[in-house]
Amino acid sequence: MLFEGESDADNKAFLGGADFEKISKDWAVFVRFAHNPNRDKAPGDTAVVPVSRLLSDNPARDYDVAAGKITLVVADWHGNAYFTLTKKPTADDLKATLKKVPAKMEDAEKRLQKNLDAAKTAWEKKDRATALKSLLKNFKEGFVGLAAQDGTTKLYHEILDAARADLKTLQDKGDKAGLEKLAQELKGTDAAKEADEALKGLN
Repeated sequence: MLFEGESDADNKAFLGGADFEKISKDWAVFVRFAHNPNRDKAPGDTAVVPVSRLLSDNPARDYDVAAGKITLVVADWHGNAYFTLTKKPTADDLKATLKKVPAKMEDAEKRLQKNLDAAKTAWEKKDRATALKSLLKNFKEGFVGLAAQDGTTKLYHEILDAARADLKTLQDKGDKAGLEKLAQELKGTDAAKEADEALKGLN
């Protein structure tokens, strides 16, 4: 992904030439983003489960691209970034960087799978707090589309569905101690606010 700078001439020259045209045909898909100096945070950006930064209203902001500086972000087909280049690479340098992406993806999968396995083990023991802690570690990495991250998202929603059912039961019973414990377990999740509001409703 080429994030353009302020100079049209520099933007055109950054990946210009027959060598880069060949790379675009045989090695990678190039996507250009017009210069966008806006770095304001997206309103209401509170989602816990990561989404592809390619779908953002401002990819330059979400890929941490310095405003006005031509930047090449090397990512996988899901939009997960692995390398950021701010100087014009040679065609050979870019090929060498592209060759490293599969290994980076494999490393990411291994890290995510390790946390997912830990979460599954904890959830089998009904240890919701520990399971969520491991899942949230994966989400903080920001990856999307990888198999282990998809598995993380699936388990996360399974746990939250169960937590919401428990929340209703505790509310119906007026169990303040139970709600306090559940609210603590759900901190940092999409259900945290619901648990806090349920507690306030008992006061």
